[in-house]
Amino acid sequence: MPKFFTGIALWMTFLMPLSAADSDSLNLNNSKELKTWRVISLLTIASGAVFLADQPVQNFIVKNQTGFLNDMTNITDVAGEKTIIVPALLLTYGTARFIIRDEKLCHTSTNAIQSVFVTAIATEALKITAGRARPFTDEGPGSFQPFPGNRDEYKSLPSGHASLAFAVFTPFAETYSRWIYLIPVSVAAGRVYQNKHWLSDVAVGSSLGLISGLLFTHKQNVQIIPNGIRICF
Repeated sequence: MPKFFTGIALWMTFLMPLSAADSDSLNLNNSKELKTWRVISLLTIASGAVFLADQPVQNFIVKNQTGFLNDMTNITDVAGEKTIIVPALLLTYGTARFIIRDEKLCHTSTNAIQSVFVTAIATEALKITAGRARPFTDEGPGSFQPFPGNRDEYKSLPSGHASLAFAVFTPFAETYSRWIYLIPVSVAAGRVYQNKHWLSDVAVGSSLGLISGLLFTHKQNVQIIPNGIRICF
């Protein structure tokens, strides 16, 4: 419970400047429209290439851990913890719509909620299908046992923390400031550092969340409505 309330407090600290600030003062690239499909293509290629670096990166990290980084990654984990971030996101939506009546923040929160919904389904489906062993099992990056049931040690690919963090924060980063991307990046890096995921796990998870967030933010013909999912072309 203390971790939950700490996470909510951190989220509100992040939220309030967004609702109060002018978007032009935060947006790093307000004059250029993001080429979403180009980004998606590059992410797909990069995620595949990262698999080659899994073992060398793990070996390096295991040999270079410090107490400071251990503490830091425990903190960054909060921004990818579903039991904290999802309630905080819903709280943001409710605050924006019913209390401060900030239309921009409400719309951004809605995009983030849609992004999380789609990303969560894709992430869980891949975890179950792949059945990849986590690094701490010492089975190597090539160990896969599809449909592992409740064995969490075989649900490494993709990283749920990374996918959730990018799904949540991408709409905010694209709407307000791309400095916000530092939050999900730190979550992804922390999961590799903690030896809970391979580098490719967080690359794939991050890509899922980022792509989903970009689509809901920049493609108005992609949306989820109460009666189902509607995609118009």
